[in-house]
Amino acid sequence: DDTKFAVSVFHAYAHSMQCQVQYNPRYMKGLGLTDGEGMERLWSYLSHYVTMSRQMSAKNRILTLCHTITHFKKMRIEDLGKFITIHIYD
Repeated sequence: DDTKFAVSVFHAYAHSMQCQVQYNPRYMKGLGLTDGEGMERLWSYLSHYVTMSRQMSAKNRILTLCHTITHFKKMRIEDLGKFITIHIYD
């Protein structure tokens, strides 16, 4: 099993030293680091849908948000492909 569990770098420092060493991604071989703003980018993107979905039924609001998150994910994957193409292969 190649599954690895990690705690975000910011959150890791709230844990004991042993836990930090074991689960901090900075100490784990094979894990990449991010700027830690991924969720903030998602919340910022979703904020545009608050007013629009406020009067929707719960079912329609969930459906709208699911489609929105799926679209956001696809855009991020496309952006990653463009980034890799530009920075790795050029």
